[in-house]
Amino acid sequence: MPAGRTVLSLHELHLRFGKLHDGNLHVHGPERIALVGRNGAGKTTLLRTLTGELAPLSGQARTFVPLRFLPQRLDVLDEELSVAANVARLAPRVTDNHIRSQLARFLFKGARAEQLAGTLSGGERFRAALAATMLAAPAPQLLMLDEPTNNLDMASVRQLTSALDSYQGALLIAGHDLPFLESVGITRWLLLAEELQETTAEEVRDLLQAPEAD
Repeated sequence: MPAGRTVLSLHELHLRFGKLHDGNLHVHGPERIALVGRNGAGKTTLLRTLTGELAPLSGQARTFVPLRFLPQRLDVLDEELSVAANVARLAPRVTDNHIRSQLARFLFKGARAEQLAGTLSGGERFRAALAATMLAAPAPQLLMLDEPTNNLDMASVRQLTSALDSYQGALLIAGHDLPFLESVGITRWLLLAEELQETTAEEVRDLLQAPEAD
């Protein structure tokens, strides 16, 4: 993605839930942004506002490229469909052979691609949801992840890191797993409070280590 391309913009955004009352942000090109903040600050609300699922109380949130969102609850999957069919649902014009070849990257090879989503283990379910999100067509140029390493085993974290290493678009990750965020090459750190504030990995580390305020 060209470095100068506008990916998303926020103008005086007031979230429906959370602390953000005056959010302003412009993202250009393949930036990798970590969105951090206290519990209840509104990180998930902001991501869902960007998808259009939630309307803001006021202000504007606009995206300018195809986006995909991987939520914590992994509800991008249809429990009654196979892994391959879940991908095909989000990439209807892509051939079955191509889908299956790409699913091998996510460790669903051969008969494994025919497993029903409802029968998958926790790690398998995450990999299937990640595959469906990243293999969607049109290909996402903005990928948003909400606390992606919550409840993941180390193998699944490695799989996620590997998948993101090869991703060429813009990335917005809400999370608190600092080692993971540093491992995926975050280029910009944002603290969500009443405003979106530029911060650093060191300041994030201090924030995460400090006790939650009452």
